[in-house]
Amino acid sequence: MAVLPRCTVLCAGCKPLPETLPHMLFVGAVIISYMGLLVGLAVAAPGASVTGTLIEFVPGNWRDEAHIPAYGMLAWMVMWGLRRRGWPVLYAIPVGVLGTLVFGLWTEVAQGTVPSREASLPDLLNDLVGSLMAAVLMRYQLPARDLLKRCLSARMRHTGVQTKGTESI
Repeated sequence: MAVLPRCTVLCAGCKPLPETLPHMLFVGAVIISYMGLLVGLAVAAPGASVTGTLIEFVPGNWRDEAHIPAYGMLAWMVMWGLRRRGWPVLYAIPVGVLGTLVFGLWTEVAQGTVPSREASLPDLLNDLVGSLMAAVLMRYQLPARDLLKRCLSARMRHTGVQTKGTESI
C-alpha cells in the first residue's frame, strides 16, 4: 500500500491512496452532479421544458436570491472536498470561492445564450455572496468544534461523569 508524502497542499497527507481514492471519486461525482443541476437550471428557458415550466412558478425575486444558497452550497462542497483531501483551510477557502465564482460567471454566460434569458451582474454578485457565506462557515466551523470539545471535556472532568459514547470527545 503506497503512502503519499506530506509535501504539498495537493497531497492527501499520510493516508494510504486506496483509502482516499473512493472518497475523492464520490465527492467529485457529487460536486459535478450538483454543477450539472445548476447549469440545467441556468439554461432552462421559461415554458420550454419541464424545468422551464417549473421556473415559471417561482417568483422572479426568489429566483435571484436563490443564487445565494445554491452557490453557497457549491462553494461549501468544494471547500469540504479539498479539506477532506488534506488541504489547509486557508488554501481551500480561496480556491472554493474563486472556483465557484468562475463557475457562476460561466453559467451566466451560458444563460445569456438562451432565448428569453439574460446574464446579469446581480446574479453573479449573489453567487459571490453565497460562496463568501460558505467560506465564513468553513473558516469558523473548526474552531467552534474544537471549542465545543474543550468545553465538554472540561465539564466531564469537573463532574467526573463519563457517559457512554463521549470517550472520544
